[in-house]
Amino acid sequence: MEDGGRHRAPTVLAEEAASVSPRTRALAAALTFELLWLLLVTASVVFFAAHLGPRSDDFSGDATVRGVLLVVVPPLAVVIGLALVGARQAVERAAAPNGPPLTNMLRIALWTAAIANGGVVLSILTSLYHAHTTWIAVGVVLAAALSAVGWACARTARAR
Repeated sequence: MEDGGRHRAPTVLAEEAASVSPRTRALAAALTFELLWLLLVTASVVFFAAHLGPRSDDFSGDATVRGVLLVVVPPLAVVIGLALVGARQAVERAAAPNGPPLTNMLRIALWTAAIANGGVVLSILTSLYHAHTTWIAVGVVLAAALSAVGWACARTARAR
């Protein structure tokens, strides 16, 4: 407030942004992409479970299964979504040169994100046994990318 009531632009943020490695930026971007993907998949599953009738062949026509999906998927998505947000914050905090150490909650978020990525990788790999060659290639690439993100989250959680 020394310049006639005007605030100066923070210079610390610019220095921290310049010191962030490309790997950290890529991991933060991947976690953000995973959060968007989670929201899209959750919205799709809940929509289909709520709106498709008993004669649907593509999605479960069983009312019990649809009810379980409507009860289980949203809270699970909230927990994983919060873990992804926390993991992104932890990655950025860990990348700061003189940043504070990671709190236990951020470490839990990192481990949750790593375990969730491992679950998705396992799900992808187990579903590839009857896939066509093109889908096998796509599935293997997705599994490798998600494995790398999960490994990076686990490595960050164990650091410092």
